[in-house]
Amino acid sequence: MNLANLNIGKKIYLVTGILILIFTASSFWLYGQYRDQLYEGSREQLVAAVDTAWGIIDHYSRSVGEDLSRSEAQMLAKSAIRALRFGNGSYFWINDTTPKIVMHPIKPQLEGKDMSAVKDPNGVYLFKEMVNVTAKDGAGFVEYQWAKPGHDKPVDKLSYVRRHPDWGWIVGAGVYLDDIQSRIAAAFWSVIGVLGFSLLVSAALVWFLARHVSHPLHQTVEMIEEMEKGHLDRRLNMDRKDEMGRMARAMDAFADSLQNEVVASLQRLATGDLTFSIEPRDSQDVVRGALQKLEQDLNRVMLDIQSSGEQIAAGASQVSDSSQSLSQGATESAASLEEISASMNEMSSQTRQNAENADQANRLSDEAQAAAEKGNQQMQEMVSAMGEIADAGQNISKIIKVIDEIAFQTNLLALNAAVEAARAGQHGKGFAVVAEEVRNLAARSARAARETAELIEGSVDLTERGSHIAGQTAEALGKIVDGVTKVSNLVSEIAAASNEQAQGIAQVNQGLAQIDQVTQQNTANAEEGAAASEELSSQAAQLHNMLSRFKLKQHAMTAAPSTIPAAAPPRPPQPAAGNGNWGGGSAAPRGEEMIALNDDEFGRY
Repeated sequence: MNLANLNIGKKIYLVTGILILIFTASSFWLYGQYRDQLYEGSREQLVAAVDTAWGIIDHYSRSVGEDLSRSEAQMLAKSAIRALRFGNGSYFWINDTTPKIVMHPIKPQLEGKDMSAVKDPNGVYLFKEMVNVTAKDGAGFVEYQWAKPGHDKPVDKLSYVRRHPDWGWIVGAGVYLDDIQSRIAAAFWSVIGVLGFSLLVSAALVWFLARHVSHPLHQTVEMIEEMEKGHLDRRLNMDRKDEMGRMARAMDAFADSLQNEVVASLQRLATGDLTFSIEPRDSQDVVRGALQKLEQDLNRVMLDIQSSGEQIAAGASQVSDSSQSLSQGATESAASLEEISASMNEMSSQTRQNAENADQANRLSDEAQAAAEKGNQQMQEMVSAMGEIADAGQNISKIIKVIDEIAFQTNLLALNAAVEAARAGQHGKGFAVVAEEVRNLAARSARAARETAELIEGSVDLTERGSHIAGQTAEALGKIVDGVTKVSNLVSEIAAASNEQAQGIAQVNQGLAQIDQVTQQNTANAEEGAAASEELSSQAAQLHNMLSRFKLKQHAMTAAPSTIPAAAPPRPPQPAAGNGNWGGGSAAPRGEEMIALNDDEFGRY
């Protein structure tokens, strides 16, 4: 809901309703505070009263052993508390932790009776609850139902109990909640009555104020709406002395002024009568001042229009001739531009194809360069591997020499063993056989080592020869890589130059297209100008006929021409001076965006 769209009556009702809601909420808040204070005051009263009775018990408990015995002190304490009252006659009672009633001033028959099984109608074992509450904190509140003195039906009761630690007595007192609730109910109905009376009075006053304000405003709004529709016959005619009456009289006077002065003058203006006169009330009268200025300006403008009609008719013929000449030159320029544009498009296509071929050759050259570099790298790796194989062959030759020396030493040991076996005679035969086998094995090892050494030496020779050939091949591949790199660079330069040529030709085509567009536009404008000038000539005559219906003031009528003179004879078309453009056409309009073409820029291509 938008408050700005509500009428004044609804706004008054809304504000009043908000104030009533605030007043109602405040009243109920105060009622809640009063209710809470009643309950809190009752609790504080109970605590103070029970603390007083507990102080009496504590006083007599401290007197035990001095002047009194324990039983005497307890008897005096019970007598003092039995007669003690607070509030509206509320009493105190005493029970122990068993729980048994020690003292009860209202029902003495309960004294000495076990109350552990006593419970209220809600099932609350009230005396057990008192014992439990005082066992935790020494004191506390207990809510239950108990019969009031002189009544049989139990009512809600709030009690406060406190335990004395020496004697184990629990002294307590309570208040009946129905008394508090009756006071709260009385306060509630008082609040409701005041609120109801206030609401009725407020509603009556607000209704009277809303009617007194909104009804005149409603009539004024209806009159303004009728005036907006152009209906000026309605009047308010309010006989009041307040602001509403002043507004009504001002609206009626405004409607009279509009109807008798402004609208009457406009009606005369609609019929072509410009002889009316308007006198503003003062310098701030913008409506009558505007009408006066309109009357003066229209008389002056109509006079100027009549004097300008003959100039329009005379110039229309000249514009038509010039437009025909311009149209013919522009048509020839457009045909030439179309031929040049077709040739440039063909050149652009060929240049673009050359650029694409150069790009493809550049890519192939880059691939060849990459392949040559990769082959050169692999050849370098092969040369390195051949060198490692040669080094490994040298190491194997050394190992073979070691094996040959081992075989030689083994042969010597076998000979020594055979000599020793011969010396041993019969006992050394078996040893001699072993020595002979070892000698044969050493001979075979030496022979195999020599053969292996010969093979390795041949392999090393072949490896060195392969390394030499691989080095020559790597050197040749390096030269190939250098040649391919140079070719790739040249192809890249050719591709770049071809792309720049294609871009330059594209810019030339764009410039030619813009020139052709401008030429076509000039041709169309020239044809339209010729047609417009012919139409203008006929409209000038029609304009004079239309202006003749206006009735001007006397000073304007004397200055207005009676007829339009004959148009000047048409001027023969003159050829346009050449300015370096194709077809000798006129320059392009200022609004067109042109590309500056400089022949010096094409030297780099």
